[in-house]
Amino acid sequence: MTTEHIVRDVTDIYIRLFNHRAALQGLTNNFVKEFEEKRGDREMPALTQTFELVIESRDKTWPSLTEQLDSHLVQLKDSVDKAKNQCHQILQDVEQKTDWLESQRTSREQKWAEFMAGQVIRSSNVDEEFKNKVDSLHKHYAELEEKLREGTTSVL
Repeated sequence: MTTEHIVRDVTDIYIRLFNHRAALQGLTNNFVKEFEEKRGDREMPALTQTFELVIESRDKTWPSLTEQLDSHLVQLKDSVDKAKNQCHQILQDVEQKTDWLESQRTSREQKWAEFMAGQVIRSSNVDEEFKNKVDSLHKHYAELEEKLREGTTSVL
């Protein structure tokens, strides 16, 4: 019998700790009763107006809104398609211009390299001519100096 008492006591404790259904139901009924007594029918006009707005929205606003959306969505889709095509065309143009610019850059670099090679050759030619001219002037003045010495020694 003691086991039965222990089981019954444990069951009662469990019900009191974890089964709140009766207490919650009582609190809910008390809240509803107080709400109905205090507020009465004051909320009725607001609820009626809200209900009328919902019905009007469902019957009038929703169909016209969906109709407008259907027509505008088609126009929007067409506009987006046009914009997409224009973007695609711009990308193609940029790619073509990039290729053209790259070929022009390569051509200019080649011409510049040829020009610089020509300048190096011309510069070396000018340097060579200058060196030859300096050497010939040295020889000429050396000869003049030699003649001048010979002329002064023969006079003396």
